Amino acid sequence: MKANLLSGVAAFSLLLGFVTPVMALTSEEVEAVLGVVEQLAQEMGEGMVADAAGIFYDYDSLGASLIPAAGFSRDRWVIAYDAVTAGYMATIPEDEFNAVFEEPLATLEASELPEEQKAMLREHVAGLIAEAQAVRQSGMQYADVVRPYEDRLYPLFYGEFED
Repeated sequence: MKANLLSGVAAFSLLLGFVTPVMALTSEEVEAVLGVVEQLAQEMGEGMVADAAGIFYDYDSLGASLIPAAGFSRDRWVIAYDAVTAGYMATIPEDEFNAVFEEPLATLEASELPEEQKAMLREHVAGLIAEAQAVRQSGMQYADVVRPYEDRLYPLFYGEFED
């Protein structure tokens, strides 16, 4: 139970670990980011999470070079990837978004951890939720351009991209 709780908290940390830079995002850039991530996610076995732009870039630089071929420098890739990620988070309905946190919190409450540890973890999760809400808010500026790609983004975020 403790391992499940900690892995859930770790996943939130990955999901929420960035602040989105302000930029204009075009549908062509969203399409390019998705095309690259769809190919690399399958190969890497890793989905799309916040703050993973550098991981995708580094992996791509070891072989395929899809990112430069799509017209991105490293810096521009990170900015576009982060904007797509935040934009997608902004499109998730509030109730679905909040549900992401319900299971780990329920697991925490049901755990046999000492109350002091539970309190520390509750505080940590509360911070992650606040960060997630901030990312969602910053992603609102990208939501309209990302929304047409929700069907492609969902499996990348929820790990349903594997064969």
